[in-house]
Amino acid sequence: MATSQTDATTGAPGSGTRILMYSHDSFGLGHFRRTVTLAAAFSEAFPDSSILVATGSPCSSHFGLPPRVEVLKLPSVTKETGGTYVSRALPCSLAELVEFRSRLLLETFRAFRPHLLVVDHQVVGLKGELQAVLEEAETLRTATILGMRDIVDEPDVVAREWGRKEVRRALSESYDRVCVYGSPLVFDPRVEYPMPPEIGQRVEFVGYVVRPAPKVKVRPLPPERPQVLVTVGGGEDAASRLETYLDSLQLKPFDWDTTLVLGPLLDPEGAARIRRRARVLGGVSAHAFLEDLPSRMAASDAIVGMAGYNTTTETLQSGVPAVLLPRTHPRREQEIRADRLARLGLVQTLPNPTPETLRGALERALSRRPSQVDGLRLDGAQQMCVVARELLDQARSRSRKTATA
Repeated sequence: MATSQTDATTGAPGSGTRILMYSHDSFGLGHFRRTVTLAAAFSEAFPDSSILVATGSPCSSHFGLPPRVEVLKLPSVTKETGGTYVSRALPCSLAELVEFRSRLLLETFRAFRPHLLVVDHQVVGLKGELQAVLEEAETLRTATILGMRDIVDEPDVVAREWGRKEVRRALSESYDRVCVYGSPLVFDPRVEYPMPPEIGQRVEFVGYVVRPAPKVKVRPLPPERPQVLVTVGGGEDAASRLETYLDSLQLKPFDWDTTLVLGPLLDPEGAARIRRRARVLGGVSAHAFLEDLPSRMAASDAIVGMAGYNTTTETLQSGVPAVLLPRTHPRREQEIRADRLARLGLVQTLPNPTPETLRGALERALSRRPSQVDGLRLDGAQQMCVVARELLDQARSRSRKTATA
């Protein structure tokens, strides 16, 4: 925290606006990255704020944090090949880990006493771990926002998830606002999903949540060769995509330079193999992680990436021609996103790339001019600040009325 002051009325640290953000994070780092983007916007919009991000992301230390933002690291989970959650590091069952995380979250909520709770994606938390916190928030009349990406999964999968009793109750009673991080021009969950009637009228689109566009830097001389950026998010399941890209380079000579961003979660053996291949090929550099990825995108001539939320929104922001290689398992979220954007002519998509199809798509991308995104709002973080301010003002108004009653 930026201050060690204590709120005299609650015993919580910080005398200003306190915001607790929950990001379950298991596979990859997308949820945490989006949450940090929102935290940065909140920090700027509320200069008196103290912001605490509770996350299970194993990559939470890879990102620079905005002013007055702290991270509460929860024990991590991951997914097995079949998509089942398991403990990432601690030798315990999933049930034991979820119980441990649930207690940490509840005690954190009670100690921090936030004015605003922002929950990312998981309505009741991972395996219901946030239910006690939501009940406490209802009792204390804490302002609450559920933020969800526009595309979750296939409709039948979402129907099963949202049809659970505890989820239906939380959607109906636990959240003041439900904000969709996306655009109905691309995907409208109110139409695509069996949206419970209790929230159908409360859903609002705030636009895509993306980090601020990088400032344009004037380079004294442009690179002699075109620049291709290959990015695969966290990298935990990206080895085959990276190998396919290198295979595509070996088909015939190429006249561009490539920057590979392997992702911090790519297994060491796979990373070492890809680095060796890159050195042999020449014209290819490999990095585990680049925090200034939006700047690298803006300076590229083509982008090859998986179709995770953050990679896609930053690609759209850059306007650089892109080839998306979405994962199709354990969720179809990336495949659906890439397909919808391809229908709008914004990207090329290859759900099952071969070296030949990827080489052809990349050459087409390099021959295209940068595109402009029309009608897609990329100011979701700023719009979330508007929603947060409305809720906080309403809460303060209720408190004043209660105090004078």
